[in-house]
Amino acid sequence: MDDDNSTPETSPTAGRPVDSGRADAVVATPAPAPAAPKRRLPRALLIAGGAVLAVGVLAGGGIAVGSAIADEADDTSTSVTDEGDDDSQDGDDDSASGDVSNLGTASADDLIAMTDAASSAAEGEPVSIELERDGSAEVTLEAQDGAETEVRVDSEGAASVVSTEEPGSDDTAPQNVLDADSIAAVVDAALAEADGRIVEVEADNDGASPWEVTVLTAAGEFIQIELDAEFAVVAAGADGDD
Repeated sequence: MDDDNSTPETSPTAGRPVDSGRADAVVATPAPAPAAPKRRLPRALLIAGGAVLAVGVLAGGGIAVGSAIADEADDTSTSVTDEGDDDSQDGDDDSASGDVSNLGTASADDLIAMTDAASSAAEGEPVSIELERDGSAEVTLEAQDGAETEVRVDSEGAASVVSTEEPGSDDTAPQNVLDADSIAAVVDAALAEADGRIVEVEADNDGASPWEVTVLTAAGEFIQIELDAEFAVVAAGADGDD
């Protein structure tokens, strides 16, 4: 088709005059409403809340610490009490408190009978005898090679071995033993020094004082007496004194 005969395309707005007022106009968008201010807790209330929280934490810690201290105090008290009880029991063993009516004897024959009974139960010579509150006795027998045997003799005279100890490399045969003659001499010398009952006699290899005796007096005091080889007193004093 010929360009001169073409019909120009038109649009709905083509040919309309331009309104200068509308060209420059801008549609106004409403401004957003200002955000509502956040509500803030009063400063005094915040401080008070923090103080309450701190007090709660401290109180909880104080309770925990106090509980720990109380537990420690209870443990310490219990420990001290237990130790006191143990010390009290040890003291009872070393004192004449309680029933001592069967403790000790003033008869050499009683001691000789006990050592004889012990000698029949094991080998060795009697070198010590210790009397107990129940009327029994612990007798130590020592063999020629130095081995020791502990024998218990009850109040009826029945003997039984309690323990044995093998000899050491430097052990020797006993030089002094508790036979009938030595027991009689020891009892006479000891009771002449301190009136009472014999509760222990020991013989050893000490040349200066080979005999040692413990006497329980009527006043309830234990007196330790040392005798020389001739059964003469060389030292005497309350048992336990150094």
